Amino acid sequence: MRFQPRHGRYLAAAAENVVSILDVETQACRHSLQGHTKPIHSVCWDPSGEFLASVSEDSVRVWTLGSGNEGECVHELSCNGNKFHSCVFHPTYSSLLVIGCYQSLELWNMSENKTMTLSAHDGLIAALAVSTVSGLVASASHDKIVKLWK
Repeated sequence: MRFQPRHGRYLAAAAENVVSILDVETQACRHSLQGHTKPIHSVCWDPSGEFLASVSEDSVRVWTLGSGNEGECVHELSCNGNKFHSCVFHPTYSSLLVIGCYQSLELWNMSENKTMTLSAHDGLIAALAVSTVSGLVASASHDKIVKLWK
């Protein structure tokens, strides 16, 4: 689960194949984001707090939670063989989603719907983090190594 950045009003919590968007002020469920067929491993917000990505082993979905069509899936990427596990929005390129897989990072340019695979670790990339200050992406793997990416 992850709190919405900047606004902090929503909390995204994944259970099985559904992401619930909870309003922390009213403690009500605002949205139930459905569309994954397999259990969700990870969720992450973009820095603006308007988009949320959810990752299951076979797909990534990006949902809009800003103004307009709240709760709508606006982008979807299916797995091309390497199972997805973790994700984070790139700190300086807002249309780029970094996806952690087994031994590799998948870079997904959502605006062009193109992907690039980078060999990254010797195990599953279990967690990703970003610094909007430095522009760095950090990856942690079951190979017991943390790597920093520019």
